[in-house]
Amino acid sequence: MGDDGERWSLARRIGLSFVGIYFCLNIVPLMLLSVPLLDELFGLLWLTLWVKLMPILGNAALGIEGPISMEIAGSSDMTWNYVQQFWYLVLAVVGALAWANLPHRRLPFPAQYAWLRIVVRHGLAMMMLSYGFIKVFGTQMPPLGPAELSRTYGESSPGGLLWSFMGFSPFYKGFTGMAEVIGGALLLWRRTATLGALVTAGVMAHVVVLNFCYDVPVKIYSSLFLAMALWLAAHDARALIDLLVRGRPAALAEPAPVLGRRMRIARVVLKAVVFVSVLATPVQLMIRQAKPKPEPGPLAGAWEVVEFVHDGQVRPWSQHDELRWRQLVILPYPVALVRGMRGQKSGFGVAHDEAAGTLTLTSMAEPTAKHVLALERPAADEMILRGPIAGGTVAVRLQRLDTEHAPLMTRGFRWVIEDGFN
Repeated sequence: MGDDGERWSLARRIGLSFVGIYFCLNIVPLMLLSVPLLDELFGLLWLTLWVKLMPILGNAALGIEGPISMEIAGSSDMTWNYVQQFWYLVLAVVGALAWANLPHRRLPFPAQYAWLRIVVRHGLAMMMLSYGFIKVFGTQMPPLGPAELSRTYGESSPGGLLWSFMGFSPFYKGFTGMAEVIGGALLLWRRTATLGALVTAGVMAHVVVLNFCYDVPVKIYSSLFLAMALWLAAHDARALIDLLVRGRPAALAEPAPVLGRRMRIARVVLKAVVFVSVLATPVQLMIRQAKPKPEPGPLAGAWEVVEFVHDGQVRPWSQHDELRWRQLVILPYPVALVRGMRGQKSGFGVAHDEAAGTLTLTSMAEPTAKHVLALERPAADEMILRGPIAGGTVAVRLQRLDTEHAPLMTRGFRWVIEDGFN
């Protein structure tokens, strides 16, 4: 095991082996999924592998009944993610017990520790920079539009409420994104790695609390990134405690150059991979933002239903009416949302034929269900729809909501507030 390796106790060797296997099982696939040109091929192979394994590792081994969904649904906290993490932990435990007891004369444990720090800090830097840039460029948590401004607090999911809170202030969103970018950038160099780990740990602690308190489905990965940042910072824990708690002079520990030239080459290669992968994100975002955006049509916005007639019967305003509409929200792109009286919503593809005077709604739940409604515009802010939908024939009178002049959008910032406005 070598002189250096013999100083490591069995418990320490097992601990390093466990952390190394578990972290690498998580971060290496995420790094590969972030590399341009490689991401699609690896992503397909990786997902196919887990589709094949899930009936064995999830259904048979863990007794989970029914098919385990592997669809991309905007969540990384799906059942299959938890099954995956369970088996990662099993592999890490078994692998650590075996690996820690093998002779490691060619690559002693101090060298393995140094290699693991290189992989983890570059992988964590890649994740932080990617997540940070999409906030800085405003593609995550987009600005509030009619769909967000016309719904009630009660109709928001906890995650939707958080997204609206973040999307309201581009500066705050950019500030949090820059904090992630700064932490990730500092992780790329050895001399600033501890500072980067501390910045990233602070940022990710905030993100983890938000994800758990607002039910955002990124709990697994955010917790994992926090654990990685804390593990990297623990390398200099003694010096940090001396400096920050005991008030003593302290110097950060320098990792031993156990592999010399090969380690320097690995660091250069990983930095190149990180830069290529991460720089691709802002480039793609800038190209996307430079493209001309389609002008919203004349019907775009939120419309309040003031009268709803179904099969000749007027449906009065009632929160218990599951048939009556409350709102129709037409987005800038060809999608519409129908909100019911109980807060339920249905998605539709929408096509407006101004010449024919029709509005066609195509159900997203049943793409074959098309509803061609006659459209009348008695005034600029009024609309009447007539035709077959909602299990019968309807006549719906709607009035446009002025979401642009809502207090949330017009209040603005003030240094002096006399009335405690809220």
